[in-house]
Amino acid sequence: MKLSKARIKSLEVLEKDYCVWDSTLPGFGVRVRPSGTKIFILQYRNKFGRLRRYTLGRVGQLTLDQARGEAIRLRGGISLGNDPSDARAQLRQGDTVRELADRYLEDHCEGRCKESTKNAHIWLLDRYIRPAFGARKINELTAQDVATLHRKLKNTPYNANRVLGLVKAMFNKAAQWGLIEPHRNPALPVKPYRERKRQRYLTPEELKGLFRVIDEQEQLKLIDPYQAGAIRLLVLTGCRLSEILTLEWEAVDLANKRLLLANHKTDAKGLKAIPLNEPAIEVLKQLAKTTKELTEARQRKDENIVDNAYVISGRKDGTHLVNLQKPWGRIRKAAKLEDVRIHDLRHSFASAAASAGIPLQIIGGLLGHSSPQSTARYAHLAQDPVHQASEAVGEILAGRSTG
Repeated sequence: MKLSKARIKSLEVLEKDYCVWDSTLPGFGVRVRPSGTKIFILQYRNKFGRLRRYTLGRVGQLTLDQARGEAIRLRGGISLGNDPSDARAQLRQGDTVRELADRYLEDHCEGRCKESTKNAHIWLLDRYIRPAFGARKINELTAQDVATLHRKLKNTPYNANRVLGLVKAMFNKAAQWGLIEPHRNPALPVKPYRERKRQRYLTPEELKGLFRVIDEQEQLKLIDPYQAGAIRLLVLTGCRLSEILTLEWEAVDLANKRLLLANHKTDAKGLKAIPLNEPAIEVLKQLAKTTKELTEARQRKDENIVDNAYVISGRKDGTHLVNLQKPWGRIRKAAKLEDVRIHDLRHSFASAAASAGIPLQIIGGLLGHSSPQSTARYAHLAQDPVHQASEAVGEILAGRSTG
C-alpha cells in the first residue's frame, strides 16, 4: 500500500521496532520505534550487494513529499554506484575547515596560483577564516555562520567579499573532492557587498613632492636604495608591485629600452614587454651601480657571496625585497599622501598617459590589461587633450569670424 499521511499517523507503537514499506517506491518506508518516534528510511543494496538502511529524517521534521523526493534522488545515485550511508559516515568523521584550508592551499593553489595570490589567501585564512571557523567540521558550517562573519566585516567590504569568495571556492573544491554534497556550500546564499572602485591619481604637483621625499629619505638613510628604487620604478613604469619586486636583471633590456617580464598577471600570453622611459632607465642604472658596489664590498669579506639576480635586492643574499609597505607608509606620510596606496601609483601612470593623449588601447598594452574594460576607467581622463584641441580650434575659428 502507498504511504500516506493518514496511514503514517495511524501506525501503532509496539514494544519492538518495525517498518512499513511504500508499495510504489522500492525501499522507501517508515520505521516506528518503541519510543513513538517515526522515521522515514530508505533501504537499498550497495554495489557490493550489502543491505543498507539510510535515515532520511523524522516524521514531522520532513514532510512525506520531501522524504519521498529525497528517496528518489538517492536511489538515482545508488543506481550509479553511490552509497549514501558511507558518504554520511565520512561526513561525520570529516575534515575541519582548517584541514580543508590546508588541502586547498596544497592541492589546488600549489602550482596553479601565483605566489601573490597564494599569499593573499593565506592572509585571509589566518586573519579571518581560521579564527572564526577553523575547528568546525565542514559539513556543520552553515550559511548563517558565513553570513555572520561577512556582516562583521561590513566596514571593510573589500575584505568581506574576498573572505566570502575564498570560502565559496574552498567549499566548491570540497564538493569536487567528495567531502560534501554539491548543494552544501554555505557561502552560496550570501550576497557580496557592493564595492566602490577607487580612482586616486596623483597630480603633477603631488608626483614632484613624492620624488622629492624619496630623495630626501634615501639621503637620510631612512629608506635604502632598493626601497627607493622600487617606488621610483612603480611610478615610472606603471608595473604591478609584484612585477617590480620580482624583476630580475636578465629581464632588463637596456639596449632596446624595455623590460621583458615572464612573471606577470597575464603570463598565459607569454612575455610582457614594458617600454622604458629615460627616467626609468636612469633608476635601473643607479640600482645596477649600487648592487655592484655592495656585492664587491661583501665579496671582499666573504668569497662565497654571488651576484644577486634580482633588481630589487632583499636583505638576505640572493633574495628580492618582499615587503614595501613600511617604507611606503613612511614616504606617503612625509609627502602628505596618506590616502594613496602603492597600487595608486600604477593608476597615476595610466592617468598621465591618458592625459597626454595616448590611446586607451596602447595604455592597456602598457599596463598588461587582458580586456578593454580594465582600461576603460581612464577614458574620462583621455578627453582632456580633446578638449584642449577643441579650445585651440575654437580660438582660430573665433578669430577668423571676427576678422
